[in-house]
Amino acid sequence: MEARPPLLVLAVVGRKGAGKTRVVEGLVQELRARGLRVATAKHVPEEGFSLDRPGKDSWRHAEAGAEAVTLVAPGEVATIRRLRGRQPGLEDVLAWASCGCDVLIMEGFSAMAGEAPGVLKVVVARNLEEVRELLAGRQVRPVLAFVVPEKGAWVQELDRPAFTFDELGELAGMLGELARRRAEARARKEAELFLAGREVPLKPFVRELLRSLVLAFVSCLRGVEVKGDERVKILVERS
Repeated sequence: MEARPPLLVLAVVGRKGAGKTRVVEGLVQELRARGLRVATAKHVPEEGFSLDRPGKDSWRHAEAGAEAVTLVAPGEVATIRRLRGRQPGLEDVLAWASCGCDVLIMEGFSAMAGEAPGVLKVVVARNLEEVRELLAGRQVRPVLAFVVPEKGAWVQELDRPAFTFDELGELAGMLGELARRRAEARARKEAELFLAGREVPLKPFVRELLRSLVLAFVSCLRGVEVKGDERVKILVERS
């Protein structure tokens, strides 16, 4: 079953050594404290990087041609996918990393997700020069906020809210409120009907009735468990 996309996708971008990982750590902790499920993705630019090791059983599985190799240990699970020369795109990363979470935080990925409108950007910068370099040509947008070491005079020139590393709780509060509003909007659209690729407008009563009927029917099927928070999407194709 396809996982529901996250409410928020956030890319933390900045120059090397600016503090991106520190921002990710802080936001994960603060968002989890607010009851949100968080997943992260880290861009690794090194050529030839691999979590696997030659000669290991998992390596041999991949060498034999397995599309994905999942390692299950008592304390963790990891899945390794060999790209075999194919460059992953943003949609690949979102599909692999989201895990049904509420918020996906990506560290780096400025080239891949820089101009993606559905990915909010938090820019970590030590000075105005770094901000100008990162935003040159509007290749990093939309920018939600900045994180800076301290609020010097140069911060007044920024056109978005700026937070210090000690104020990540406030930034998480902004993200949490945005996630809440999106969750409410999504809840109002828990059932969708498409006919020949076009969405059929449904009134709230009809939408809820359709959802209730479908879930009631599905719950009667053998081996199927309905939890009550499912989203119903019906596709009707013409022959």
